[in-house]
Formats: sequence, structure tokens, C-alpha cells
Amino acid sequence: MKQHIVDRRDALSGILLLVLGLLTMGTAVFFLVLRPALLPEDIRHTGIDPGTLPPAFLEWLGTVFRTWGGFIAGFGVLLLGIGGFLLSGRARCLYWATAIGAVVAFGRFLFSNILLDSDFLWFISALFALAAAAAISLLLRRGR
Repeated sequence: MKQHIVDRRDALSGILLLVLGLLTMGTAVFFLVLRPALLPEDIRHTGIDPGTLPPAFLEWLGTVFRTWGGFIAGFGVLLLGIGGFLLSGRARCLYWATAIGAVVAFGRFLFSNILLDSDFLWFISALFALAAAAAISLLLRRGR
């Protein structure tokens, strides 16, 4: 027997959230893979001459944007899951999307802070552990 949380589906909202989720995932790919450390508008806005910046600063800035990309990807997965739920009425979409989104977002956050040898690695590790525990709980309990 399939589990449904609501009796009525919401196709319009579901489609809109699926489209938004896909576009959000595209934005995440840009931040994770394609975005340079400084865009032309960054240079215009700050008035910084990129040639005067040390390479380590640009590497750090790239790590920051890839971290944002991880959070954007996690949010995109969540939007896709909500959209899938609204179209199908299946709670499974919510469970999987929440689990995957949390692990992606906090996993990338943890990875970036390991790379940076963060002073707050203990706290970020705790956040990731909570996200992983929540994901495991969601996936183990999704059948109930």
C-alpha cells in the first residue's frame, strides 16, 4: 500500500517547484564547477586589481563559492523532492530529498572546512553528523 500524506495533489505548485529545483541545481553546478573566484562585476564593484591579490586568497574564495554551491545543490534537491511530492502525493519524495539535500549541503561544508583547516571544524563536523543521522533516520523510517 502506498503512503500518501495528503489526499489532494497540487500539480501546478509541483511543476513550478520542479522547474525551480532544476534551475537551482543548474546554479549549483555553476558555483561548484564553473564559477571563477572573481567575476567582472566583483572587480567593478570592489575596484580591486585582481593582479594584486595573492593566489591563496583566490583559492580561498573559490572554496567559499564551492561551499555555497553545495548548499545551493542541497536546496535544489529539497525543492525537487517537494515538487515530486506535490505531483505524486508520495512521502518517499520528501524523505529522500531531505536526506540527500542535508548530506550534500553539510558534506560540502565539511569538506571545504577540512581543506581550509578551519578552527571551527569540530562544530561543522557536528553539523554534518547531525545531517547524516537525520538522513539515516529518514531513510530507515520512510516505509512506516
